[in-house]
Amino acid sequence: MPGSPTTTHGVFTAPVRGVYHFALHLLGDSQPYIQTGAALYKNAEHIVAAYDYQLNPHHATPSNGASLQLEVGDAVHVKLWPNAQVRDNGHRLTTFSGHLLFTM
Repeated sequence: MPGSPTTTHGVFTAPVRGVYHFALHLLGDSQPYIQTGAALYKNAEHIVAAYDYQLNPHHATPSNGASLQLEVGDAVHVKLWPNAQVRDNGHRLTTFSGHLLFTM
């Protein structure tokens, strides 16, 4: 499907000019003193981050999102925050999703 994230490198490439909304939801470790975080990028530009630093023994669940105007060929991807961890399990609690709001 055009514009879908590829399975080899996880980059979304805009198939049409428009405004897209992206959301990032993370699951962190339940151990204290663990960083959980990742950042959303448009091409090489840092857009937003989802981040939490655990001080207690509960899972961190940071989230963030952004609506972006993209041109055909613009790439959107997620990078792990430096020195951070992200976890998941069979419930797929760590997600990156997006959809086209409208074309331009």
